[in-house]
Amino acid sequence: MASNYAKEKAKRMAENFLAKLVDSFDSQKEDKPPKPPPKPSPEATSSSSSNHAASAQHDISSVFNNLLISNQPNSPSLNPHFVGGFNPGYPAIPNAYAPAAPSSTGTHPSSSAPNLVRPVAMPTPFVEFPGQQSLTMQMALLPPGAPTPAARPHSNPVISSSEPPLSPSSKPPKPSPVKPASSKTSKEDSISAPSAPGRPGQGQCAGVTKAGKRCTRMVKLRPALASLDSDDSGTMPRFCHQHSKELLGPSGFYARKNGEWVEFDAWIPSYLQLETRVSLRVEMERSRSSSDVHGYIYTFEIRETTETDTIKLKVGRAVNLVKRIDQWGKQCGSKEQVLRGFYPGSVEPDEDGGEGSLMKGRVKAGEKAAWCHRLERLIHIELADLVSTYIYLDPAWPNIDEAASTSAGETANNSKDSNTPRTCPDCGSMHKEIFEFQRWKRGKNKDKEWENLVKPVVERWGKFVELTSPGPSKYHIIVYICQLLSIHAVCMPNLTE
Repeated sequence: MASNYAKEKAKRMAENFLAKLVDSFDSQKEDKPPKPPPKPSPEATSSSSSNHAASAQHDISSVFNNLLISNQPNSPSLNPHFVGGFNPGYPAIPNAYAPAAPSSTGTHPSSSAPNLVRPVAMPTPFVEFPGQQSLTMQMALLPPGAPTPAARPHSNPVISSSEPPLSPSSKPPKPSPVKPASSKTSKEDSISAPSAPGRPGQGQCAGVTKAGKRCTRMVKLRPALASLDSDDSGTMPRFCHQHSKELLGPSGFYARKNGEWVEFDAWIPSYLQLETRVSLRVEMERSRSSSDVHGYIYTFEIRETTETDTIKLKVGRAVNLVKRIDQWGKQCGSKEQVLRGFYPGSVEPDEDGGEGSLMKGRVKAGEKAAWCHRLERLIHIELADLVSTYIYLDPAWPNIDEAASTSAGETANNSKDSNTPRTCPDCGSMHKEIFEFQRWKRGKNKDKEWENLVKPVVERWGKFVELTSPGPSKYHIIVYICQLLSIHAVCMPNLTE
């Protein structure tokens, strides 16, 4: 029963489709919707199912035979066995591709279909965007009372390239190869180029190149002079071999005090090392520091409990000599400190007219020396050289040529420097400005290290500072007068301590 109903339903659908298809191509009929087929009664459905199935084949064939593509009737088939494709047996259709006359109805001339109205083309929307208004126009069109729009943020203009833009077909430019730097350097570049990277114990050369820039060469300072670096005096200037040679060229300089010519060789001994002589020349020509004051140069001997082959002498500066002596006794009590002398040596006489005493508690210091900071610096540079080379132990000293001092300096560089500051095993502090000399064991200089070695150095450089340094300013004269009136603790306590 279900299969018969399906067949009946398919038959009705086919009939409806064919009826609509025939009506659409029928030019004589009006364009009316087809009438719905009558609903079959349930009683007739079962009886007519066989009749409809038999006539369905005939109806479909007759409908397709009535379909016409053109106004001419269908030609009989010449070859009934031809399946499909191009058949040369069919006669050509006359004027098959002739241009058709224009029709007012807008239908195709060869069409058998009813005249249909040409559909209207779908309109394409076109939106016209207005151009960007200028800021002036926007401000003019604002209604009254409207808030002012925020100003456009500032932006740097884009720098246009001088080259023309690339077209789509053009290829991107090839990057230019980077040429390696030439290995040839000029003479000026070789002066300022560093010879070695920075390492411990090295410093930059303090010389100036011909281009007006500081030399970038790294120089290793000898331990004797490296130990003189301090917070008060600053770092000892270092010079490369080329700038050292240039500094040794001049024979002297003009003093700032009176404009007199000062010979370097008159103050610097020839037996000192080249590096030491360069440092002394730089320090001699340097102007006085604004923080420099008048004071004293003192020398302590640090006595050992046992007899040794060396003697340790502490050479320093002080503004208040008596107070400094007391401080040294309290700083490190493990060793005995004995005052050997001070500069200037104008000790006030005793009440009975005898020479003054060097014992602690009885020292009466006299007039101060000029610019004790600079004086101490010059003394330390020369004493550090003597300690490192032991050139004074040569029997021909001080009449020694430069070649002998150079060989002694090379030997000293390979040996351990005894002037390097070390931590005191007794008090744990780092004692500076202590020079350990080898003792003279025979001859006229035996046990005369202070009198014949250190004291002449102090007096020579003290005389140089006095002759070449400019006189004291009004400020220092007032300080000196206050000290003479014994009211320095009230007037200038910071400068006199």
